[in-house]
Amino acid sequence: MISKSNRSDPRPMLAIFAVALLIALWRSLSNLPVDQLLASTRLLVPLALGTLAIASALATHRFLATRRLLRSRRTIAIVPADEFDAEPEAVLRFAAQLAATERRVAGWVDRRASAIRIKLAGDAANQLVYLVEVPERSSQALRTALRTFEGIEERPAEEVLGAAAAAPSERAVLRTELVLARPSVEPLARLVPQPDPLQPFAAAIGRGRSEEEAASVCVDLLPASGFRGTRLRRRLRREARRLHGAGSDWSALLSGEGRRRSRPDPDEQVERRGTVQAVDAKLRDSGELFEAQILLRCEAPTRGWAEAAMSGLLAAFRPMADRNRLRAAGLPIPGLAFLGSDFPLWRRGFDQRYATGYFKPARKTILTARELAGFLKPPTVHCGERNVLRSGALLSPPPELPTFDPDRADLIPLGRISSESGKRIVAVKTEDTFFTYIAGRSRYGKTETAIAQFAHLVRAGHGGLFIDPHGDGLERIEPYLSDVVAERVVRIDLGPGASPEAQPGWNLFEFGRGAGDGEARVEAVVDAFSSALEWGDRSTRAINLTTQAASALATIARRLDAELAPTIFQIPTLLSDDEWREAVVPFLSRPEQRFWRDRFPLLAAEAITPVTNMVDRLRASSPIAALLGQSRSTYRVREAMDEGKIVLACPGAGGTRDRLIANLLLFDLLHAARGRAELAPERRRPFWVFLDEVQSYDGAASGNLAALLEQSAKFGLRAVLLNQNPERLSPATLNALTTNRSHLLASTLNSHAAGLVTKEWGGQPSPKAMTRLPRFRFVAQVTHGGALSSPFALGGVRIEDVFEEKPSGPRLPFEGRTHSAGAGDVRAHLDGLDDRILDALQNGGGAQGKSRTDGRRRPRGSGQVRIARKPE
Repeated sequence: MISKSNRSDPRPMLAIFAVALLIALWRSLSNLPVDQLLASTRLLVPLALGTLAIASALATHRFLATRRLLRSRRTIAIVPADEFDAEPEAVLRFAAQLAATERRVAGWVDRRASAIRIKLAGDAANQLVYLVEVPERSSQALRTALRTFEGIEERPAEEVLGAAAAAPSERAVLRTELVLARPSVEPLARLVPQPDPLQPFAAAIGRGRSEEEAASVCVDLLPASGFRGTRLRRRLRREARRLHGAGSDWSALLSGEGRRRSRPDPDEQVERRGTVQAVDAKLRDSGELFEAQILLRCEAPTRGWAEAAMSGLLAAFRPMADRNRLRAAGLPIPGLAFLGSDFPLWRRGFDQRYATGYFKPARKTILTARELAGFLKPPTVHCGERNVLRSGALLSPPPELPTFDPDRADLIPLGRISSESGKRIVAVKTEDTFFTYIAGRSRYGKTETAIAQFAHLVRAGHGGLFIDPHGDGLERIEPYLSDVVAERVVRIDLGPGASPEAQPGWNLFEFGRGAGDGEARVEAVVDAFSSALEWGDRSTRAINLTTQAASALATIARRLDAELAPTIFQIPTLLSDDEWREAVVPFLSRPEQRFWRDRFPLLAAEAITPVTNMVDRLRASSPIAALLGQSRSTYRVREAMDEGKIVLACPGAGGTRDRLIANLLLFDLLHAARGRAELAPERRRPFWVFLDEVQSYDGAASGNLAALLEQSAKFGLRAVLLNQNPERLSPATLNALTTNRSHLLASTLNSHAAGLVTKEWGGQPSPKAMTRLPRFRFVAQVTHGGALSSPFALGGVRIEDVFEEKPSGPRLPFEGRTHSAGAGDVRAHLDGLDDRILDALQNGGGAQGKSRTDGRRRPRGSGQVRIARKPE
């Protein structure tokens, strides 16, 4: 019995009409005279030659244009974040933007070279890498389309995959091209996004047993928009009519009207329902149309390994089977062989298409965006395989930061960001930078970044202080300062192996040019002791003793000659020597005199021990005694700020004594900065201080560091603070940093510290992601154009990355420029300083006295020792 659909088949009628047309044409030509036919032929020769010339020119132009476009193709790696996800609607939008890359005018000229290639390959660690290859003219459109996804990073393919090594000739290579097994109107399966459709591909590529085994998948997509899209949709409808015999009732079949005209038999009803579902899945709500070319290639040391890898890739395509499926293109010989892409006659063409991106599929394969949704995005968070190359935390793209230029003094190197054109070093502007906080695990790049920033700033003409307790950073900075800014450098080195001969003179109680205000010097000493020794509310007696002693020494320093200025080592003398103290008291204010005469004698003898013991420990170190024991200073922090000096300080990392030196350096600087209030704002030259291991200066009980940080920016101080864990900072200091920060950079942290940092960013990225950052990878939030950016991924930089020239030598000859007396002279000066000050005070102050030789007191020095003045 003949069904109604077979009766409506138009193909027999078309065949009859074609035969009748050929018979009529033959009869017409046979009736023409021979001479007339030859004359007509001679007239057609010029037309034929002209047509042939035009066709040859067009073919040549198309050939050259195709080759030129193939050479311009570029590949970029799209690296997703750990938490990257893509909604189906976002995938369709991405596909629509990719379709816009098709040329509407003269697109036929180089169409075969303009396909978009989605490539899945493995890197050296057999991690799945998602690559996109397009002609160079389509690069901007691709970048625009990629903005549809949040949480991806563009990197050069060469950087991700590494340099391709020359493959041994004996390696086995298998090739397979996939085409649709049935006509294109029959749809493939619409896979759900969970689990990720790319998961089986990651498993297949990651199963490589050696570095020599490689598997890759290339899905070349030729967009079909505009007229070509309409033509392809008509082609699909014709295929549907041919397969299912819908005839002229096709539109009624889709709308359901055909079912109301008559009652079909069950077989026809099932057939029509399947047809409607197939066409609906293919043409309705399916996104853009693409012509596809799918190439698979596996290579391994042995053919068996290559076959196993190819079987894994073919198995990864099986979930896509529905009413249609993908099969290997080729000619099967039942029971004997399969002549596929590895057949010698077809192998060369496959390799050419694989290597160049030339689009010439074995069979026309039309797919929709929904069928290709698994390939139109990088692997998402739902890809359960661990061997996927990812960028880390889900972050926003970086702001439009300027590229770093070593010749620009208004830029500070920040780090590296990746793009399709490669990595570049970006910078922040000095006008946007006040306080920077860098946190992260040791050896993960935070100090390297600070070293590069400091070196650039001081080479560009800025002044600065770099305090490094370990001294390793200073050793890396110094070679880049030679022959450029060496005359501005002051080095304070108290680390292991430090020489007393190399120390400058730094008297905390000297007054004069660049010495600063007396009250500020006193506050600096007290704050330093309080921070280093962690004095708090329960240590008020020690704080008051230090305050009174420092104030008294500052007062008499104004009355004495510069060569007799007391140092920090006169604090124990003042507190323990009654005769010396009695000589000082008359020069003090009335409230101070009352303290020393009325209240100080009431204190227990051990009350002075916390102060005197610490000073005695300082005196026991020869380098520290050489630094702090000179009455006349050659290093003055206010002078360094105003003149743009470069101070490299290593206080040592041994314990409380070294921490006190570091705090003296810092609080002397902070209080000196406050003293610049007397200058007009435009005359306050910026001074950059870099503090490594900032918790060393942060006394949890005092809170002085936080208060000074909040105030010193207005006086020209700019600070970069570094430490491993923000939890080690006091709440007040951490709050001051996070509130007033310009930039915040964090590398790998523990979970608690990561929670503190991510709270400042509104919970993004997750603390878990911050605990898994690789070395020299940061999450950064910066101030750009006066506004805070969203957190973004940043690569660390080294000083070698910032400066192209190599350092001229391992160490600068700074010694001799910054110190004024030998170690022996300083010791002799200190030994007799108490007696000389006492004599001067008993003689009315200011005059150089002689040592007393009566029985009450013996001279502590060998006579008068004059400290050489610093060369002007």
